[in-house]
Order: sequence, then C-alpha cells, then structure tokens
Amino acid sequence: MKRAIALSMLVLTAFAAGAAEPPWKTETWPAARKLVWAKPGEGGSMNDATSWLENGKPATKPPDKDTDVELPDANSFYKVGGGRGKAVRHCMVGRNAMIVGGHRGEMEVWGNCHVKDGGRVYFLSIRGPKHTYFRIDNAEFPGPKNKAGYGHVGRGASDPENRTQISHKFQVCKYGDASVEFIGNFGVSDEIMVQHGRLILSGNLRWSGVTGKGALEIYDGGILELQSGATAAPFKSGNGKSVYNIDIYRNGTLRAGSPDRPITSDCYLMLGYGDSTRAGKTGLYAAAGSRIRVYSADPRKARLVITSITSDPDFRNAGGRSVGNPETPAKGTEGISMRLAGDVQLDGVLFDYVAREGIRLADTSVRGDWSNIQYGPHNAAKGDDLFGKLDVNPNVYYHKRGDAQSEFGLTIKAVRSMEEFMEEEDPYKVAFAPPAAQVDRRDKIRRPMPIVYGKPISVTMKMRAKDAALHYTLDGTQPTPQSLRYAGPIKLSETTTIKVRAFRNGRQAGATYTETYVFRGGE
Repeated sequence: MKRAIALSMLVLTAFAAGAAEPPWKTETWPAARKLVWAKPGEGGSMNDATSWLENGKPATKPPDKDTDVELPDANSFYKVGGGRGKAVRHCMVGRNAMIVGGHRGEMEVWGNCHVKDGGRVYFLSIRGPKHTYFRIDNAEFPGPKNKAGYGHVGRGASDPENRTQISHKFQVCKYGDASVEFIGNFGVSDEIMVQHGRLILSGNLRWSGVTGKGALEIYDGGILELQSGATAAPFKSGNGKSVYNIDIYRNGTLRAGSPDRPITSDCYLMLGYGDSTRAGKTGLYAAAGSRIRVYSADPRKARLVITSITSDPDFRNAGGRSVGNPETPAKGTEGISMRLAGDVQLDGVLFDYVAREGIRLADTSVRGDWSNIQYGPHNAAKGDDLFGKLDVNPNVYYHKRGDAQSEFGLTIKAVRSMEEFMEEEDPYKVAFAPPAAQVDRRDKIRRPMPIVYGKPISVTMKMRAKDAALHYTLDGTQPTPQSLRYAGPIKLSETTTIKVRAFRNGRQAGATYTETYVFRGGE
C-alpha cells in the first residue's frame, strides 16, 4: 500500500469544507514576557538570565512557564541546556539551534512549539490548559542516508547533536480535553504516554522501543485523534515487555477525526506484523472502559485504515533498515492483531494484513452495529474467520516493568505526576466518587485498570471552586449550559462515561472531564 506520507505545511490552511478549524487556531493568549537567546551560534544554560535578551536588553530572570522563548537561526550549531525540569510557554527553535531538557526530567512546553528546519529539541513534554500545536519542519525518519540509531527524526541525524529527540518517555498531559496538534514527522525512542487531554496527529508519529518498552499508551482521560492523512506506527513489530504496540486503558479514547472535524481522507493506524497468538508484543489492546470511534465526512472513502507496518514499501525501522514488504500477506496466525474489550463503534474502517482470528472481541455481537467496513486483499482469512472471542484479561494493565523497583514503577510515577499536576493547576478539576479505577496500596495512585462493578452505584462529583455550576452528559456528547445540571448523586447500573464541565454565568469556566464506570457484562 504505497502512499506518500510526507506532510506539507498545507495542513495549516487546508481543512474540510464546513469543518471546524484546528482548536489551536482559535486559541487566544495573554501578553507575556519574551526572551531571545542573546548569542546565536554560542551555547549556554537557559538558567543564565544574562544569556537572554528581553526587549533588546539583558534579561533579569530566566524563563518560566509564562515566558516565550526563541532560539534564533545561526550559521553554526549551538545548544541551550539546563532545561531539566524547567518550563516555558511558546518555544521557537531556529536553524542550527537545540534546546535540551533532561531524561525523565523533561522540559515542559505549556504553549506552542515550533522547531524550524535544521532546529532540534531534546527531552520535552507537553502540558497546559490551552489548545496548542507542536510543529517540526522538514524532519525525516531514519533511512539509508539518514541513520538515526534510536529512531529520532532529523536530517543526517547520525549523531546526537544533529537529531530531534523529543524524549525517551514522551508525556502529554493537558487539562480536560485541551489538545496539542502534532504537525510534521515525530520519532520517540521508547514509549509515548497520552496521560490526559487530546493528542491530535496531523503528521506522522513513530516510536521505537530501544529499551524494549516501545508502545503508545492512552491513559485515563487521554485521547489520540488521527486526522486526515496522519499515520501512527511503531518503528518495529515487537518489543521486549508484555505490552502491545498501542494500548488504550479505561477512560482512554482512540479516534479518527472528531465530531466537529471529521476526516476527509484516509488516516493510518499501523501495527506490528507478528504471531497473533502471543498476548502483547504486537498489536492493539483496548481495555474495558476504553473507546474507539471514527468520525468521517464520507465513511466509504475517508477511512481509518488499520494495517501492518510492512504494507508500506518505504517503511524503515529506527535504524533505517527496510521493514516494508507489502507483497507478503498475513498467513495463518501471522499478521496484525487486536484485542478489543472496550466500547468499539466503527463506521468507515479498512482492515488489511489481519491474521486469522486476529480481531478478538469481548462482545462479538458489536459487529452488527458497525458500518462501512472494508477488507483489504492481504488478510489471512475472510469474513467471520478474521474474528474471534477475546483471549486476554480485558481489565488489566499490560506494561509491566518487572524489576525490583516496582512491578509498575514507571507507570506509578507517570500517573502520580499527572494527578499532582491536575490537582495543583486546575481549580475546576472534578473529583468523582466512588472511584472508577484501582489504587496502588503502597503509592495511593490510581492505575488505568477499572473497578468492575456488579451492582448499581451512585456517583457524586465535586470541585474546589465554588463559583461555578457543573453540567454533565451521559451520552458521550460535550456538556453545555443546557445539559443536565449536577444537583446530587447520579445512579448508574451499566457501563457509562460521564462528561462534566464547569460553567460560570452560562459560560465555560473549566475544561471537560470524563470518568468511565465499568459494570460486569460491559467489558
């Protein structure tokens, strides 16, 4: 399935007729400090205030999350370090410039980030309450002439100082449904954690797993949205942990398009080609309480294409070696596979390179509600033979470290970081009771696995702010001032997603928050 995957900057202006513009285009920003690196071509520490210019004069303090920074173009390479655990608002990185955070101490970007052609970033994470974009110009994936050992994008990126390494553990954590839109080519060397908020993909995203943890994971309140022409794919089929290529946990969502911005051409979810009988290592896992959706302007022509990384003859792994082998179809249990236990509603999907019984469902009857489903010529079987009954626990977290630190060490840290961030920064964050997810007894941190309820429950909601009212929905739509107003416990007896938002004087005061309660029989 040969196709051009290079993304031109036309994505900035070309949208479907009548469709909403990208959220970041409608965002407004208050005035803020702007610091410009004073010595283009000469590196230094971002914490040295005198290395920055503010209004043409030496700055008196270094940047923070309310400061915009610019590294100008230069004729020679320079690196601005010292960003470990630091934060900035908007970030512009010019030609031959690099800004560097820290490994597991990433520099947080709270606004827009633009890496110009020839610019580089190293160890970033995405946070904040607003809709933003992350744009990398003219970056290339590894290839014969562009050998990047860990799958980082760049041009001639054979050495660390000539590549864009977003992060090893790349985290996106936004308030509610605030979003970041990726524009360009992006390569991550290990796992991607969509912790909260929406990651919109308009370009091409890959992850490599050089330490065996290669996965894209969508957590509690996280949304991965593929827009027209986008591609999400691992650099290689498998990994060294009990983890799938893509994992969607309770209250996480994978979708093509959105209700207000449907896709107008195909987008691609590419999975590793491997033995479909092995739980983990390759494929797509959607846990109980997760969601998969397709929003298409024409589901017969604009589809979510779920296929193999081998389907593209030009596809290469993190070291630049060829992986593409489109003439080799799935055969028997070899191909791509899916374990789908969540709420899967499909309208406009093409499946190709699927192994026999490669699509395993917790509830096989959901296929009766799917529409506009097509099958490519490279599947291992036809019709019902592509489908089977779920053969794994639908209520489990698969990414286990298995080391002495903690069975879920990296995840516990990531979830703790997310929850502390949300509690500290958003007065309109909604707290739900009873809990919908399990708690680690040692760390008191929620895991992605849902509590599965067997009897009806009453759910309460509250927030710290007292100057707003909560309005909610139970049908998956966004709350408005006309939605149900929260006045007391909500009774639930079946798997339900609650969406809630704070409004003050009829106007939005907070972001939309979601919580998914899973009941037995709804897995």
